[in-house]
Amino acid sequence: MDKRRAGGSRLFLLFVLILIAAGMYLLNLHTPLMMDDYDYSFSWSTGERLTGVADVIASQAAHYRIWGGRSVAHTLVQLFLLWGKPLFNAANTLMYLLLLAEICVLARPKGWRIGGGMMLAAHLALNLLPFYGTVFLWLDGACNYLWCTALALFPLLILRSEREGGFFDAGWRHGLLAVPVFFLAGWTNENTACGVLAIQLLMAAYDRLIRRRSVRGWRIAALAAHALGTAVMLLAPGNFARASAEASRGLMAELAYRFAVVTFYTGLYTAILFALLGAGWLLTRKHGRSFRYEWTAILLGAGLLCAYALVGSPQISDRSFTGAYALVLSAALAALCDAGQGRRMSKPIRTALSAAVVVIFAAAISSVLAHERDWLGQVQAIEAAKLAGEERVNVQSVPARSRYTMGIELGKTPEEWPNSTLGKYYGISIEEGL
Repeated sequence: MDKRRAGGSRLFLLFVLILIAAGMYLLNLHTPLMMDDYDYSFSWSTGERLTGVADVIASQAAHYRIWGGRSVAHTLVQLFLLWGKPLFNAANTLMYLLLLAEICVLARPKGWRIGGGMMLAAHLALNLLPFYGTVFLWLDGACNYLWCTALALFPLLILRSEREGGFFDAGWRHGLLAVPVFFLAGWTNENTACGVLAIQLLMAAYDRLIRRRSVRGWRIAALAAHALGTAVMLLAPGNFARASAEASRGLMAELAYRFAVVTFYTGLYTAILFALLGAGWLLTRKHGRSFRYEWTAILLGAGLLCAYALVGSPQISDRSFTGAYALVLSAALAALCDAGQGRRMSKPIRTALSAAVVVIFAAAISSVLAHERDWLGQVQAIEAAKLAGEERVNVQSVPARSRYTMGIELGKTPEEWPNSTLGKYYGISIEEGL
């Protein structure tokens, strides 16, 4: 009977993976190139269209000096634009599944396998994000937030393995493998990298000073690599060039303003997750079950540190909360797992969640298809005008239709961005018309 249940669980997990992969692939397939994608189709070094990997490397060296330090993210962007969107569609689908798996691995109790029900729950929770399409479907946004969030979470997976007697509990030979991973995790995006680094430093101090455990040498080396990767990103000359152009309202007033904004949006985006976490804790108390206070606090603390790291950023965008949301989601799922005390989801709940995913995917694909049609209509007008030998063409902005699409806002004149880049991309002067 146990073998039959295990076999059924594996089949259900396979079904869930295929369902989510199919839906995400279709959404990626019909999300067009837009906005920043056109900018990164050109080399920041020469201003010419990318023609090879060497162009990408030279472009990112210039980008680091001129614009910012997210070299890992924007190298991915330019490589996918060079190699073609079909490759991105497939790779991005797999990366989304990896992020879901990471969230579930961080949440699951020790010894648990990832179940299809937990994957469905994590996927549905991510669908609550009002900027879903911007961070999971749009090419530039996905490389910056989906891919970099997945990379940024790896140190927590490794440290959990080390703390629970997993692969990274075997000493230096295994631990050294973590060093390059930690370095890349630090070179992802500012707030997520800083938040994850901060919680690791707190964990190391807690282990050494409170639990009286020695901190292994490889772990210290990995933390140093993580700090180095973060420093390489933060100290990019382009960051200072951009920051100097930001308006200032006085240091203390500016920090207070950013703190208030971060607090508001953290509460807005994660209120439901905190409610689920609280419900899980209450259920464990009611039924006398164990609750993983330490690990849940680590996940929750990491999420909040990722969010409040934005206080130090001159610009606070909604998409920057992706890493914080993923970690608070892991904490909420961990609490619910503890409340269930190792029991799998019942068949009716799994069926209901599967049906919800299908319905949401159907609505999302309909919205994305309509958005693609609207923008490709504008692109066709640009290409037709170019073919007819015209010097200028009027096109329209395309507003977002749902959380699965991103608004394409054009400037009024050919010199304004993104009209300037679009004009360069298609070889014709572009302005917004009625």
